[in-house]
Amino acid sequence: MTHYDYLDHYLLTDFSRTAHTIKAYRSDLRQMRLHHVDWSVASLQRYFHWMKAHYKPSTILRRYHVLHRLGDVLVERRRLKKNPMVEIRPIVHQSLQDETYHDSEELIPVIRHIPDATYRLFFEVLSQTGLRFMEARLLTVQDIDVVKSELYVRYGKGGRTRTVPIGEALRDKIVSFLEDRRTGYLFQSVTGRMINEHAARRALREVAFIHLKRHVRPHMLRIAYATYLYQQAGLKLLEIQRLLGHASISTTEGYIRSQTNRVRDVLNRLSA
Repeated sequence: MTHYDYLDHYLLTDFSRTAHTIKAYRSDLRQMRLHHVDWSVASLQRYFHWMKAHYKPSTILRRYHVLHRLGDVLVERRRLKKNPMVEIRPIVHQSLQDETYHDSEELIPVIRHIPDATYRLFFEVLSQTGLRFMEARLLTVQDIDVVKSELYVRYGKGGRTRTVPIGEALRDKIVSFLEDRRTGYLFQSVTGRMINEHAARRALREVAFIHLKRHVRPHMLRIAYATYLYQQAGLKLLEIQRLLGHASISTTEGYIRSQTNRVRDVLNRLSA
């Protein structure tokens, strides 16, 4: 079995990532195979050099991180002695993250208009904890500590676990939502399974389009949460990194957005 086939099978059986993430990873893997790139330093260097002339820096950087993670998988499974992506220089592209976005204080009231009670609370938790979509789906009733007002995230990316504090009002909503239930997923369907990924995303998209006239993806709630903690609450990047479960603080930095396109407003006044 080739490395490509092995990784493709690995992704198809990986339940720690969302279907959307798996689809993106497999697409990057197919592109690598299409260009006849093998898992060697020289071949990967040629591939990334070619991409610089054909793709945006953001796309190249995302693909760099994906292939780095997949290389780690091959090392963990002893198919490679060393991840060749370690020798590939990361794509460094400096850009100001000042695009217009909706902040947490604007998004949370919109989320509260979601008709379905399960989806409504699910996205309230995402918006007030910064959890990844899959992390929240995998939460169980046992993962909430009512006394300490904390959530235990046992299925973080890279196998990392963490504890995330929640506000008292959100804690009380979760307790009321659970009623007397003591087992199972925190957010589950009528059959006791995890909530449907596509139905949940659709519920958020629809309510956001009605109230904001644009679609909102779950990941945008995570970005808004990180930005709120940094801009409004004054938390340090290291504290936000731990709350989000990032392996690198540079990843956390990429989540921080400038307030309401502030820099663009300044430049527009300067050019007037």
